[in-house]
Amino acid sequence: MQDAVARTWTSEQRWHIGDLAWGRNALPDQEAGWATALWEDSDGAVRAWGWVELPGHLDLHVDPAWPELADEVLAWFEDVASGGVANGDVASGTDRSANALDTEGHLIAAFKCAGYRPLPEAPFFRHCLIELDDALANPHVPDGYRLRAVHADEAGARAAVHRAAWRPSRIGSMLVPPVDLGDADSSMTTESYRSVMSCWPYRRALDLVVETSGGAFVAQALGWLDEANRVGLLEPVGTDPRHVRRGLGAAVSLACLHAMRQAGATRAVVCPRGDDAYPIARRLYFGLGFRPGARTVTYGV
Repeated sequence: MQDAVARTWTSEQRWHIGDLAWGRNALPDQEAGWATALWEDSDGAVRAWGWVELPGHLDLHVDPAWPELADEVLAWFEDVASGGVANGDVASGTDRSANALDTEGHLIAAFKCAGYRPLPEAPFFRHCLIELDDALANPHVPDGYRLRAVHADEAGARAAVHRAAWRPSRIGSMLVPPVDLGDADSSMTTESYRSVMSCWPYRRALDLVVETSGGAFVAQALGWLDEANRVGLLEPVGTDPRHVRRGLGAAVSLACLHAMRQAGATRAVVCPRGDDAYPIARRLYFGLGFRPGARTVTYGV
């Protein structure tokens, strides 16, 4: 799946290899609710794939040179969502949805042909780009904090700062208007983060944290490098709510961008929410010099 994405990557394509590394490793206990299928050419190269979050949401990638495969992916998805068997799991009949960037015309054409229509009220994500050149600002943290890469034996501490930053109740409070998402913890565990650290193309040099003078992690930014295309991805970035409004999110993001540049990236992408319900992250990245690009559109049937 990652090879297929890297082979066709442009700034007008939704997927980066890091999206798959994070999405398929950060929460491994969710695999029972997934169905995945691959479409290969005669040489065994993957030209399309579908990844269903059961019962009814499809993520997909189709090589633009093989647009006809989009129809096959959607037919497979309909079978899975309507009760077909995939990867040993059976889904009940359900409404179906799928996403594409507004620049992925071959996918949008297939959606429309299959009866899917845009869902204008659905949240969307804006793909934002930055050139990693000499104009990139240098990171700065206030006294009492320092920036560094994580160590191999720090999966537990790294998981903890992710949980603090992405606690559902905090996410709900940042929505406009605020939404009560309960007081549960993030599902990120030490074992989950070990899975992330062991997957390709994870690099500890691109896993940056802000640490207090007492040794606690309070902000984090994880970078993923596609060496073939020399493009990095920021995914995810977060700050412990007890340490917000001190510039730590910006600092750790810039440190990660500099680390990606040092590793060979010439540009980077980040994909914050683009709708008005969640503006905070988008403002942060625009302040760092990211410029807006394509956006996701949800289609449903």
